[in-house]
Amino acid sequence: MSRIGYHTAASGVMAFEMALDITANNLANVNTNGFKASRPSFADLIYTERNNRNEETQYGHGVRVQKTDMMFEQSQVRSTGGMLDFSALDEGFFAVQVPEGEITYTKDGAFYITQVEDGVWQLCNEYGAFVLDYEGNHITVPFDDVTNEMDTNYVKEMIGVYRFENPYGLDQVGDNYYVPNASSGPAIVDEEARKKQGWLEASSTNVANEMSKVIEYQRAFQLNINMVKTHDEMENIVNNLRN
Repeated sequence: MSRIGYHTAASGVMAFEMALDITANNLANVNTNGFKASRPSFADLIYTERNNRNEETQYGHGVRVQKTDMMFEQSQVRSTGGMLDFSALDEGFFAVQVPEGEITYTKDGAFYITQVEDGVWQLCNEYGAFVLDYEGNHITVPFDDVTNEMDTNYVKEMIGVYRFENPYGLDQVGDNYYVPNASSGPAIVDEEARKKQGWLEASSTNVANEMSKVIEYQRAFQLNINMVKTHDEMENIVNNLRN
């Protein structure tokens, strides 16, 4: 008995399981600053001809998640009042250097200060990555000699904003970071990009849309599971008849 039906249904199980994982990750990051939701893109597997007399009769072999698209549309920005909170509007990104030394890019502009040496304070994020200026250097935060207060206006001017020719091609590497590749192109300094101080960009996850996707993917997953079970039962019947 042909196992095409079994493998076709099994491919659907794996594809919709991956789609559920992507949707679950979107929902888990609904409160993550600057998070950009992803969307699975499905593609048919190879088609074959099973009837030599009719070339138009073809049989599919299932489905797979071809790629995962990130949705980089501008999310809602919310006021925090924090002078070290920033939002890079439109398709702007902040550049940070992680402790391992690699330069990555993020939409999360919730920054802090950390003392590095000799009383020098530099700008960083919650993961300890240093925020970079337009020239790729760490940002040293100045303090007023009299009031001992930070010069937050200077900090705003120094924070670099970068863009990409194709931000949808960026690779996600965890901790809300992105790295460029051949598809996205290199980072481009954008001194004209808009950035707001005292505001943070919210997650782009739309709970209502994601929940509807959960229902859709769960039903498709269950349907394919039932197809696998049915095909297995049919094989058992055939084997019993042969015996």
